[in-house]
Amino acid sequence: MLTLSMLLVTGCWDMLEVDQRLYPYSVGYDLVDEEEGVYNITMSYPNLGALGKNAISEEKVHVLSTEAFNIFDAIHKLTTRVQYQFSLKHLKVAVLSETVGVEQKLMKEMFDGLYRDFTANKNVELLLVKGSAESLIDTITKSKQLDTVEGVLNTLLNNAQDSTMFIPKSLGEFILDSDISGASIIPIATANEDEVEINGGGIFKDYTLIGYIDGMTNRDIAYLRNETNHDGFRTVYNGADLTLMLSNITTKPKLVDSSNNLKIRMDVELEAYIHSYIMGEGRQINTKEILEDMQNHVAKEYEEQIKKTINIVQKQYKADLFKLADYLRKFHQKTWREVGDKWEEIYPEIDIDVDVTVFIRRRGLTK
Repeated sequence: MLTLSMLLVTGCWDMLEVDQRLYPYSVGYDLVDEEEGVYNITMSYPNLGALGKNAISEEKVHVLSTEAFNIFDAIHKLTTRVQYQFSLKHLKVAVLSETVGVEQKLMKEMFDGLYRDFTANKNVELLLVKGSAESLIDTITKSKQLDTVEGVLNTLLNNAQDSTMFIPKSLGEFILDSDISGASIIPIATANEDEVEINGGGIFKDYTLIGYIDGMTNRDIAYLRNETNHDGFRTVYNGADLTLMLSNITTKPKLVDSSNNLKIRMDVELEAYIHSYIMGEGRQINTKEILEDMQNHVAKEYEEQIKKTINIVQKQYKADLFKLADYLRKFHQKTWREVGDKWEEIYPEIDIDVDVTVFIRRRGLTK
């Protein structure tokens, strides 16, 4: 019995210490040869020797690049330049250059490899860059925002700051969006000397980059997709600056007409409280009528902005980013059976309206 127990509690015979593995937290893809499908693949990983009180190095991040057909081919080629094995379990961000995004076949091959292989992190966040992915990753090594353990890009994409200027998108979420609606958004990053900014996004339709949106348009899409619950808003009301904090944002699509031309209304409800307004006679928010007028003013301005965004997404890019096909498929199956087979033709022509209702719940400590 003693001999048998010794055999069963010997532990992991193939265990490797943490400092005997390399943990890339970002990988960049730049297209080198479109016909052959060759990329310049760049990986950044923390230098464990630069951590702790007894750090033996000042270089916090290592960056390696090589030409390869995919990330696994790159890892194989880099074995001649590193002393330890790579582990993709902690891969946090995949950065795609614009030249990669416009190639549907390459996008599908790349995503298939990352999602299929059991050693890769399936929650890797996606990021798009108009220039070079390698240049963006190189910028991170001298960034003022440098976070050695998690990585700058991953920290920004965690969106603890509740930004609505971009929508974080993981690999699994992108694939799900593409399967359900045929369209998705990947946030865009730009490098400014020693700082990285994420603002706006690239619109993908059937795994192909078809255009870009700015941060404000991205904000409106986030509202309509129920992907944010907090935001700030500024307007001019009655000749004075009015700033609100939106504390609850809810959008519900509603099929209004299914007879001739489909009509869907997006009912948007915004709950808010007042950050700042103005003090003085005649500017007090002391009656129900003044509060309702203020709410209607904000709602009208939001409606105008969101209608512009709907027009861009529906008419210009013809992308179902609002998941209306999924809504009809789930809640109006009879209508979907009639239009499902020709949805690509019908979608750009359907009538999408928006109705915004604003509730100012708290006006602050002064009247």
